Amino acid sequence: MTHEDYAKYWQTMKDFRDKFSAHRESGYNEPVPYFDIAHNVALHYVSWLEKYNTMMVEQYQEELQPMIVSFKVQ
Repeated sequence: MTHEDYAKYWQTMKDFRDKFSAHRESGYNEPVPYFDIAHNVALHYVSWLEKYNTMMVEQYQEELQPMIVSFKVQ
């Protein structure tokens, strides 16, 4: 998917949210967009976030250790 394709898809989803889902604009009569791309983007973000968090924990292990220990169930 190109950046242009994604921008168009994002605008379609935003219009659906703004004009139908959140505010019920009268006269809005567009089809409900497919959520498969949004779902894949969310999964990709979660994957990235998990990798980022792992990297941050490894990088700041010493500083985070007291906090990590405090979260463990005794």
